[in-house]
Amino acid sequence: MRICVTGGRGMVGSCIKDIINQYPEHEFIFLHRDVGNHGVELTNKMSVLTYFSSQNYDAIIHLAADVGGLYKNMDKNVEMFNNNMTINQNILEAAHKFNIQRGIFCLSSCIYPQKPSKFPMDETMIHEGPPHPSNEGYAYSKRMLEVQCKNYNKAYGREYICVVPVNLYGPHDNFSLTDGHLIPMVMHRFYKNLQWRRNSPGGDFTAYGTGSPLRQFLFAPDFAKIICEILIGEKYKNTEPLICCNNHIFKIKEVIETLSDTMSIPRNEINWDTTKSDGCMKKTVTNKKFKSIYPDFKFTNLKDGLEYTYAWFCANYKIIRQ
Repeated sequence: MRICVTGGRGMVGSCIKDIINQYPEHEFIFLHRDVGNHGVELTNKMSVLTYFSSQNYDAIIHLAADVGGLYKNMDKNVEMFNNNMTINQNILEAAHKFNIQRGIFCLSSCIYPQKPSKFPMDETMIHEGPPHPSNEGYAYSKRMLEVQCKNYNKAYGREYICVVPVNLYGPHDNFSLTDGHLIPMVMHRFYKNLQWRRNSPGGDFTAYGTGSPLRQFLFAPDFAKIICEILIGEKYKNTEPLICCNNHIFKIKEVIETLSDTMSIPRNEINWDTTKSDGCMKKTVTNKKFKSIYPDFKFTNLKDGLEYTYAWFCANYKIIRQ
């Protein structure tokens, strides 16, 4: 099977690249936006259609998106909605036009309603109510991707499956100090302050918000394995969305403290800037469906995942995305 992976240089795409030797009978092609071989600007419809017309893909893993952490979402709701809607429409049109029968399309647990009827939320509740206003541009574009996939499946018999990961982190992440997600952004900020402290006394280890919101986290290499298993394996036999997460729920404060332990920063030296937004206070989802299909899947725990990620970050600091 010849498989197209959009967002091939992003975190999850890179984690898939790390494990493709486990699937020697399949060919993975990783798309990116840079000029050159398999470089495609996915917001340009003609570029997308021209590229796919010259390929012969059997399946697609669509990961590419305009993404960022809480503060990027708050500042750029319009841009993120427009860019993601355009990317998703172009990819789905090309996939259908050039007869790609099966695919995995990545959503996010942040698209769920701000005030759901129950917790934890399940796969049937994606459209139950408005998402949190801090990320409604991104959230609505991803909700529409689910609607698009469902209708391609219904109208044309495609097998386009939406997967819903919780907060992802791991190697190959974007460690931007302004637009990154929680774990990579804080890791990078703390790292810089550790380097500064080597030469000067003091040091400021600041986390944003109150630390009270509840979150779930998924190690990106685990998600890469799940995607390949769903696409290539034989256990997932329908096209309904699937939430991908483990059983653990953390307060942001617990995550930051575990990260500080990993980086050998005393917990009592962490300052909390409560003038910054917490975002959505709770958006927990259930893995009941996932565990019923993959009961033996082994998730990486947060402590081990953070240790691996920090070691990777330090070893690759000169070339990290930021």
